[in-house]
Amino acid sequence: MSRWIVSAGVLLCFAASAAFSQVPARPTDPVFARAQALVSDGNGAAGRALIDSVLAATPPIAPLYPQALFWRASLAASAADAESDYKHIVVDYPLAPQAADALLRLAQLELARGDRDGALAHLQRIPRDYPRSKSLARASYWMARVLFEKNDIPNACAANASALAQADTTEIELRNQIQYQGQRCPAPATVANVTAVAPAATSVAPPVPPAAVAESTAAPTASATIAKSVKQAPESTAQATRPKPPAEANDAKPSIVDPAKAPKVTSPTAKVPKPVASPTAATPATTGFSVQVAAYNKKAEADKLVSTLKARGYTARVDGTVAPFRVRIGRYATERDAEGALKRIRAKHMDGFVVRAPAR
Repeated sequence: MSRWIVSAGVLLCFAASAAFSQVPARPTDPVFARAQALVSDGNGAAGRALIDSVLAATPPIAPLYPQALFWRASLAASAADAESDYKHIVVDYPLAPQAADALLRLAQLELARGDRDGALAHLQRIPRDYPRSKSLARASYWMARVLFEKNDIPNACAANASALAQADTTEIELRNQIQYQGQRCPAPATVANVTAVAPAATSVAPPVPPAAVAESTAAPTASATIAKSVKQAPESTAQATRPKPPAEANDAKPSIVDPAKAPKVTSPTAKVPKPVASPTAATPATTGFSVQVAAYNKKAEADKLVSTLKARGYTARVDGTVAPFRVRIGRYATERDAEGALKRIRAKHMDGFVVRAPAR
């Protein structure tokens, strides 16, 4: 096993173990707690099947849906699977309580494979798009960590100082980590630059599974970032090569819920349910791949974005006859072609992810 894959695994393990230390004290949904306990006990397939059954039985517009997606990503068998669900949350459910933490986890995945600039791009969105997130202190800590790796000492120290100022007094472990990391800072740099960098570096937190995330009434909407970026130029530009995320098993890693406190299966009703088929979860016939850039509750808003995209040279369309109405670009024969298109779209400061295109 390569050193790179080992480091990715260590990072994912740390993220999972630290996750629930920052979540408010709210009761965990018994289904998700049970899934976590199964994965922690080494029965990853059963735990993930339990989450899949929740997703199959939940309408995509329900607040529970992004929460279940976040749990599935947290308990995923590989980093690639986790990354796909985190991107789904960020793009399709930007107002869900899990969105900020999904960005944080994406940043950690980028850092695990050595893409510091990609990690910073995700981290900088957290204080900008989610200024009230409970993950700001951890986000700033990770921002400082990335900047230290880039040898940008003044900005790294400023981010680290922001992290310490934002950390709650009850987050003892996090504060210890921030203070230890701050030993690399000259005292004047730590104080002098904090106001200059804090706005862009005020958040970096290890990923937080959705154990106690508040149920949001916000349905999927398009992010403000996409709406702004659409006004830039048409599709073109550089195709930076990005390594695939590591495929690292996660069966024994998460410690989201203490297995000793997890609900015990004492009756037939507590057994792992089989996936429930529902009309909303049916997988449509597909014809190739597309890049999804937004989703709206109202079709008029999706149509408006499509018109803007078409004016900029994109072959955009709206998929779906009920909310959420998904805005997608292109139809590509292979996933590789769609990934190439996604890179060109990102070069224009939009975000998105590759999906299978439904039949016309």
